[in-house]
Amino acid sequence: MKKLLTLSLILLISSSVLSQILPGTLDVTGMPTFIQSFDEVVKEAGLDDTTVGFESEFDANLVGFVLNPQLLLGSDLVCEANVFRYSVFIHTQNAPANFILEARTSLNSGQRFPQVSTYDNLPLQPLGPRDLTPENGGNYIPVPNDGSQAIKIFEFIGCRTDIPVQFRIKGSALVPAGNSNFQIVYTVVGSLM
Repeated sequence: MKKLLTLSLILLISSSVLSQILPGTLDVTGMPTFIQSFDEVVKEAGLDDTTVGFESEFDANLVGFVLNPQLLLGSDLVCEANVFRYSVFIHTQNAPANFILEARTSLNSGQRFPQVSTYDNLPLQPLGPRDLTPENGGNYIPVPNDGSQAIKIFEFIGCRTDIPVQFRIKGSALVPAGNSNFQIVYTVVGSLM
């Protein structure tokens, strides 16, 4: 048993030294719609909405990341053979001044891809279990309107699909009146540790 464990450890260390982050596809589906009850609406001109705000459905956006197929290997086999840590960052572009958008997800949300992997059965998992960890304990995080200040909203080990992201808009009297179009930008960063 010790020889098997030692051999497994040597193979894991040598493969992690020789491994590199592989290209993958970040897929985001859905569009948030915001809901606010009449009792939560600001009732006096000039006041800010400091309570609930406009909140989207919990799965307004579904985010997934899988490694791209290689030669004759499909994404499921590539994801099973190459387990990395992925951090997902978010920011907006062209949001109006004083606009407050917040995002969150929950612990271990989404689906592992593939559902079961040989990595899950290793006695020593170098990166830890294939779980998803939200930033800020799963509470809302303000989304910056600047790509250089993009904020991490969650990280996960291995490939993952159908990760729900919920949004909340905090109303403010300081936001310019009228319609505005802005983009929500997701960035995924992979690492070996």
